[in-house]
Amino acid sequence: MAITTATLVDWTVNQPGYSKTITATGGTGATTFSTSAGTLPSGLMLSSGGLLSGTPTVTSSYTFTVTATDTVAA
Repeated sequence: MAITTATLVDWTVNQPGYSKTITATGGTGATTFSTSAGTLPSGLMLSSGGLLSGTPTVTSSYTFTVTATDTVAA
């Protein structure tokens, strides 16, 4: 399985409605996404379905790792 989303679009601080779907290819069955390293930008959340969304509250660069797991945990 491989995550195919490498970079995210910029956001505007305190602008509601930021939304970016993180995608992956391969794997078996349903895919679940989670953060495994680093910290998400303040005001954003990652759903288990891969949707990064919310209202960002700061401007900065962030590095975080997203892990994709399929139904056989591969």
